[in-house]
Amino acid sequence: MRRIRPAWICLLLATVLQLSLYGAYLVSYVRSGQVRGADFRWFYAVGMAMRQDGPGSAYDLRLAGIEQARVAGKPVGTEALLLPNHPPFVFPLMALLAGLEYSSAYLVNFLLTYLVTALVLVRLARELRARGWRAFERLAFLAGLLLFEPFFISALKGQDTYLLLIGGLLLFAGFQKERDWLAGLGLALTLVRPQVALVLALPFLFDRRRVFWWFLAGGLALGLLSFALVGWNGAQQFVAVLRLSTGVQGYDADEKAMVDSVGLLLRLLPGLGLETIHALGWGLFGAATVGACLAWRFARPVRLWHLCLSLVLALFAAPHLHYHDLAVLAAPLAAVALLAVRRGRLTRPQAAAALTGVSLLFLFGEFWDPARLSLPYLVLLGVPLAAAWLARPLPAGEVGA
Repeated sequence: MRRIRPAWICLLLATVLQLSLYGAYLVSYVRSGQVRGADFRWFYAVGMAMRQDGPGSAYDLRLAGIEQARVAGKPVGTEALLLPNHPPFVFPLMALLAGLEYSSAYLVNFLLTYLVTALVLVRLARELRARGWRAFERLAFLAGLLLFEPFFISALKGQDTYLLLIGGLLLFAGFQKERDWLAGLGLALTLVRPQVALVLALPFLFDRRRVFWWFLAGGLALGLLSFALVGWNGAQQFVAVLRLSTGVQGYDADEKAMVDSVGLLLRLLPGLGLETIHALGWGLFGAATVGACLAWRFARPVRLWHLCLSLVLALFAAPHLHYHDLAVLAAPLAAVALLAVRRGRLTRPQAAAALTGVSLLFLFGEFWDPARLSLPYLVLLGVPLAAAWLARPLPAGEVGA
């Protein structure tokens, strides 16, 4: 009989703790009525507007206010209005869900978020099995991905961040396996957050250019679908909403709670003024884009840590980035953990525990605001550093796994 290792017992207990806390959060969120103030409110309101006034009404803020007030059960002013600032290709599902009562639609969306993501991870499970990972090791590793704390927060809020995470997983998988079509299509899916996709995509013009062309093809397909849904007027309204998302206060943006450079500057240097901070944020975004391109231009060859660096720069310098968008970090964390196993730096149990460990750090931040607003930056810094360390040549006589 195989002896049960203490490490596995600790990992099992940590996973049970996660599930217990997540279950308590979800039940409390629904029963307390907080769900009607969640981000899902604006997704549902968009679905209602599309059903009643057609797809072209998706970005009409007047209708958004009416529909969100109907969901919330009270008037919604400018300060409480949630902006429908995501690309149109995510909205057809919302139009279907809007046929249900709000609470039911929320729960269906929550379950679909996990179901769709789990289906994508089935392929990863097969690859781990082919590498000799035992069933419990595979289950623990995939559970770490599905239970990644920012991803759970995104599902709890009813967000569409699962598309960003799936895109990131496909991007990193395709990059490491040199399947440019897979990496490019995954990159196209990250267009659900255009500010992140741009910094990730442009460096591929300097290396692995086929990834960029696949990204362009996938992005064009999504763009045509979006334009077909909302038309020219809807496209113009979408651009106007994007400007509001990153240029003014109000609209329940809560920029001080964001985990990007703008949020950091607002917390550290509030006296600078909002316009100055936004200008600095956009300047940093441009510098990050150029910096990522330069890193790829002079790299010989481009390695995993360069892609990790591009993603970290994209997240930190994004002009508009909420905490739940950090769910995409599960992709590079998983890639780095698997690379560490191949190079003999981590055992499989340790790799399986890596994501759970990071999730527990983030969970700690849920109970202490200073940690919640500082730990994400430490994780952002640690991901490319860990990948760069693993890229070093192994010492003589040492062989990777």
